[in-house]
Amino acid sequence: MKKLSFNALLMLTLMVVTIVACNKKEKKEYVTNSPSEDTETLVAAVTPVHSKLPADVLKSCVVDPTDFSSWFKSKSVSENGVVTPANSVTFTHLNNCDFYKWSERMFLWMTSPIKEGDYKSGTVIETPAFYTVSPINVVNNVKERTLIPHVSGQMISAVANTQKNDLSIDTEEGQATDDVLIAQKNDSILYYITMVNDVYAQFLTGAKTGKLFDNEFPTTQTTLDSITAFAKTQGVTLQDPETLAIEIKTSWVDVTGLSNSKDYITMDAIVPNYTKTDTKWTPNTAKPTRTAKLALIGMHIVGSTAGHPEMVWATFEHVNNAPNLSYKYLNNSTPSDTITVAADTGNDWLLNNDSASDTYNKSHMTYDKGDIIANTKTSPTQTITASNTKMTKPWGVADAGVPNPENSSVAASNSQIISTNNSVLGQLASGDMRKNYIFIGATWTNNGTAPTGESYSETLKTNGVAIGTSQLANSTMETYAQHGSAYNKGGSCFSCHSGYPTKGLKPTDLSHVYKAIQALNESKTTNTQ
Repeated sequence: MKKLSFNALLMLTLMVVTIVACNKKEKKEYVTNSPSEDTETLVAAVTPVHSKLPADVLKSCVVDPTDFSSWFKSKSVSENGVVTPANSVTFTHLNNCDFYKWSERMFLWMTSPIKEGDYKSGTVIETPAFYTVSPINVVNNVKERTLIPHVSGQMISAVANTQKNDLSIDTEEGQATDDVLIAQKNDSILYYITMVNDVYAQFLTGAKTGKLFDNEFPTTQTTLDSITAFAKTQGVTLQDPETLAIEIKTSWVDVTGLSNSKDYITMDAIVPNYTKTDTKWTPNTAKPTRTAKLALIGMHIVGSTAGHPEMVWATFEHVNNAPNLSYKYLNNSTPSDTITVAADTGNDWLLNNDSASDTYNKSHMTYDKGDIIANTKTSPTQTITASNTKMTKPWGVADAGVPNPENSSVAASNSQIISTNNSVLGQLASGDMRKNYIFIGATWTNNGTAPTGESYSETLKTNGVAIGTSQLANSTMETYAQHGSAYNKGGSCFSCHSGYPTKGLKPTDLSHVYKAIQALNESKTTNTQ
């Protein structure tokens, strides 16, 4: 009898909870900046730790399963399978989604293992199809960079940062600022590597030896044919010529102390070695470098495509890098509701151990003429320690306004990026290493116009402004240059990567490394696998 009474009471309790829950679900919070009168804004009730990708997002950018399978070399999705690159020569676009798909495929290709299913073999970016761009060396008062070939069995070198506040040095390595970052989770300094592909390298070499024109990066089959022909005179066969010119920047941490190191794509590399005090790290003159196993945490992908000599600028991050601030997206109801996602929680992020703190994105140390010193501008007693990082614009747009010509709200833009991620990551095989990396966004200009350095807004719509995710930043590379959550006219990649004072489409207008790179000497270096 007692058991029956208990069961009846339990059933009654569940009914009450269900009714209350249903009533709560129907309660909606309306805001004045809804995308339309028919679209309501709901506050997400639960935000799990590391909740980066809402499942109920409007499917506004998806990759068809048949198309996705065709990305793989085997024409079938497989765990850690080799992906082929997007064809940038035949690239066509009707909307933002086409640029986002291009970005995703390029990332999956570059981070594919060399051997099918086996990351112990290394990744595509470690092959001779790519070159590492050296830091600047001053030779006879001339700033020079070299392209370092990737040779099987030879480790690639990474740097911590290079000087940014010296206007005489045009830089690309490291942070967008002079700052240096240490990971909260394992106290590893962040390392960086800039690379270009073989098409870029041959294009540059041909131009700097007077054999090719470089008024802009290649975008057509005709130009590619000229680059391919020149490469053959150097004894080089381009590995994937359809990619056109690509420049990437990657960020890494030492895997030592990472309890989840198996969730990262890794690479053995040569890194700088320092003699350390609490306030100053100096290069160790007795042993200037050491070897380390590095974990990939971020990647900028910049590539020319048909009709876009200004290049498409995309960025990716490891899912556990840093917590997001609050953001909005559209769900898949009819009509769509605008959902507000609360700021991420948790204290076990790679770059943040106190997500509840209001102190974040504050530099603790800077790079100074080869040394790393405590940033006393942050605090007079500052020491060299890890700092907390947050993503202030989680999906590459501001927290209000109109981010691009296609999306009338930030929620709509965010939805496209989240939907792209859900589509791609959801179709990757279980256990695929690349499922741990998320797409933050991509930006370009309308009709490939020379970038003005400014971002699209309701009142700034001229050709040349950044569109797509027009306030794009990466927590590992623009940590201290995210410009908060609000719109910033100079908040896009093009604010730094556009000609000054004259805007243009020349490689030297867009790239920070192109001008100083010396032509390859293929009689000494043969780019073959």
